[in-house]
Amino acid sequence: MQKTLSLVLSVLSLTTVSLPTYADKAVALEWQDLNSAAQEVTLEMPDLTDQQMRLLQGVIAMSASKEEQVQQQAVEFKETLKEQGINADEVIALRDEYMQTMKASAEAITTEFDGKKVRVPGFIVPLEFSEGMTATEFLLVPVAGACIHMPPPPANQIVRVSFPEGFQVQNVQYPVWVEGDFSSNKVTEEVYLVDGKSNLTMGYEMNASMIEDYYEKEN
Repeated sequence: MQKTLSLVLSVLSLTTVSLPTYADKAVALEWQDLNSAAQEVTLEMPDLTDQQMRLLQGVIAMSASKEEQVQQQAVEFKETLKEQGINADEVIALRDEYMQTMKASAEAITTEFDGKKVRVPGFIVPLEFSEGMTATEFLLVPVAGACIHMPPPPANQIVRVSFPEGFQVQNVQYPVWVEGDFSSNKVTEEVYLVDGKSNLTMGYEMNASMIEDYYEKEN
């Protein structure tokens, strides 16, 4: 009986010790997981001919001009469209609303992974270095060159990473795996990039505990 009880206690002890291993296992994410809050946006526009589209584009292009002659031409374009049953101001307002909704949807962030340990693949955009090319603060993005020689992706496709230990950056064109504690935090900051200072909106942040190459090195 004593031997049986000891065996049961031993098994329970092993089970208790092994539980944190499963609890601490990082959740592997893909970039579309961070874009899950985005919604499909539809736009109902009147059927327009190619000529009507060109007239509308002309109205939009001329709307910022202060020259009287240009403004008069915009009025004439609107009158032409009106004769064809198209209200230019209403169509342009619909277009502007659609673009604003699209932008808001594209930047929507998810809180599903807040407080969790995650593992995300991506490309590094260094922000701060300790020594040499050892990055301690950087952005993680899904596309090589984003925020450097290309426009930045939406906020929900940018993770700001803090890694005090530092990671030796060999080439920003090489993907890596980043693992650590994750949280949503949409914020706009002035950051220094290769092309100079820029105001950048980031959707997430991570305190990294490990960074490794995406591809295994060949022996």
